[in-house]
Amino acid sequence: MHTVEGENDLLLTCARVPDGIAILRCETRDDAVCLPDTIDGAPVVQLGAYALSERAPDLSSSETFVVRVTCGGPEPAHDANAIRSVTLPAHLQSVGSYAFYNCRRLETLTLSGAVTEFGGGALMNCRALCAVVLCADPAAPTCLQKLLGEHAGELDVRFDAPASARLLFPAYTEELEDLSPAHIFQRRIHGAGYGYRQCFDAGVLSFRQYDLALTGLLERHDFVVAARVAARRLSVPYALSDTARGTYLDCLRAHGGALLRSCAAAGESAAISFLLSLGVLTAVDVSAACDAAREKEQTAALSVLLAATGKTAAKGRAKTFDL
Repeated sequence: MHTVEGENDLLLTCARVPDGIAILRCETRDDAVCLPDTIDGAPVVQLGAYALSERAPDLSSSETFVVRVTCGGPEPAHDANAIRSVTLPAHLQSVGSYAFYNCRRLETLTLSGAVTEFGGGALMNCRALCAVVLCADPAAPTCLQKLLGEHAGELDVRFDAPASARLLFPAYTEELEDLSPAHIFQRRIHGAGYGYRQCFDAGVLSFRQYDLALTGLLERHDFVVAARVAARRLSVPYALSDTARGTYLDCLRAHGGALLRSCAAAGESAAISFLLSLGVLTAVDVSAACDAAREKEQTAALSVLLAATGKTAAKGRAKTFDL
């Protein structure tokens, strides 16, 4: 067994493939897992089926070797439920089927634009997954559509290089309805999130289609989600047309008050400052958010809101609040 120093305590079962190294199994109990970019000087290009899953793959017929990555801790016994975030190797090309199966607490997945294959069931039962960081050009083909197809929950997606974009893909649900005694089933899809997952052309995200999908959210009266989509899109406005910007601002003008209150209750001061900077929220919205911050004892958020209240309050209105 080969031992190398790294950021985690990992036990890797590997195989040599034509383009480099495949990690067939990763055993760890770390919460933040960063898989190595290279092993023995060769790039890691594949992540095998069930590699980090609760269930171990059958590797009895494979020619493998073991690499121990250590940061000074004991040799790990695998605990899929301990994993909160995973950073995949920079040169990785494929993620195998069921790679993260039953990683129930996995919240964040970071990968590069080199990944072209994302296996079926890779994110099965990863219900806590809420964020994807894609180190790729937003204008280039990526595996994002395949990844989104494996996860029906809400996902915050961030493109990180070379240009930046931030998007929210809403959740959706689907069910099969038995229509007759002959057991003919009809697939029913609920929620605008499915439509958002169709905004791709040959693997490239169409920002124009994404922006047009806001109509579906508003028609369903998913106003809270629509406001969150608008805020993220405006915060990093990659390829955002003037028309789409106006639509998003109108959305926040009508429905941003609830989002501001939510941010106030959570103490998200930076988000509050951004929403206020857009100039579409009313004094009533700000006052309600002050109440929410005060109720949850979010003093930093309340300070930001009080400044705005002082600027927008009607003449003679009190500008101080008791904490």
